[in-house]
Amino acid sequence: MAKTGNNTYKRQDGNWEGHNIKSDFNEKLSDDCLLQNQNFTEGTQLTFGEAAEQWLYNASIRIKTSTYASYLGVLSNRILPIMGGYKLQTFSSSLIDSFTKTMLSTGRKDGKGGLSPKTVRDTLVVVKSILDFAHKSNPSASDLKITYPKSGRKLIRVFSRHEQNALEQVLKDKPDKYKTGILLCLYTGLRIGEICALLWKNISLDMGVISVKQTLQRVKNMDKSASNKTMIIIDAPKTICSIRDIPLSSNMVRHLSAFYTGEDGYFLSDSRSGITEPRTLQNHFKNYVKTAGIASANYHCTRHTFATRCIEAGMDVKSLSEILGHSNVNITLNRYVHSSFEQKREGINQLEKLFE
Repeated sequence: MAKTGNNTYKRQDGNWEGHNIKSDFNEKLSDDCLLQNQNFTEGTQLTFGEAAEQWLYNASIRIKTSTYASYLGVLSNRILPIMGGYKLQTFSSSLIDSFTKTMLSTGRKDGKGGLSPKTVRDTLVVVKSILDFAHKSNPSASDLKITYPKSGRKLIRVFSRHEQNALEQVLKDKPDKYKTGILLCLYTGLRIGEICALLWKNISLDMGVISVKQTLQRVKNMDKSASNKTMIIIDAPKTICSIRDIPLSSNMVRHLSAFYTGEDGYFLSDSRSGITEPRTLQNHFKNYVKTAGIASANYHCTRHTFATRCIEAGMDVKSLSEILGHSNVNITLNRYVHSSFEQKREGINQLEKLFE
């Protein structure tokens, strides 16, 4: 087995594996962590894999567990199998360009072609972060420029008003917690992990306010001794701006009140121990969409649709940005606000009024 650090190995099948990484998910770093904080005493004689271990060790102290798991997955599955054994002193722009072309053409693990430009860009961001870390720790290490692949703008699904009305009819017919939770997302823009982690104590029916304080998601279980390959974590939202208060309409307060029992549990289960996974809610959502007779959509469509309806109703972008939990209004404008066909038609019709 090829070895790049204390406990990271290249297996016979070509994949890289790390042992005992964050065995306790309640701690950012445990005493028996895989990565040891080494100094760059060997300078450019270090391999990229060794530099990656040190970078990940330093990053683990300040990042969320879910982010750590994401970084580890990118390193283990995409970067280290190809780049891990190279000495830092041999790194060049042409080497990274070759890596980029490989990812775009044959980067999929299932052998069915290449990765999307967006995925390759995200992978290269990790590569660049490691190289910057190595260069900062030892200026003799390479400081390279990276060319990122261009990607076309991805079309985002937004329910038309007709589709939203059809879906809401299904959600309001014999309502239950799942249906009401989805309706809540359509009128607040909550992310699926946020609604799954929502507690009744964070809902003030008297004040008509929801306080978003945590999110729930399933991540890879990095404890190799565990029987389950994945695990559920409940953590703070993705950014400080995502910790926010969202006002509720009077109709939504009425819908929520019908399910309030006085218990201090999760909204979707009325229990402190029983949780609803995002995948479970996503499956319910897809069934409701199918029942409504509208085109297929993923759960995040509720968030896109909420933002679009708010703009159509005349809400200012700054307020909408804060409700969505964005750090600036440009994210809201560029990613989540989409003009509907009805708006475009109305704009065209306004031209005729100029000559009446």
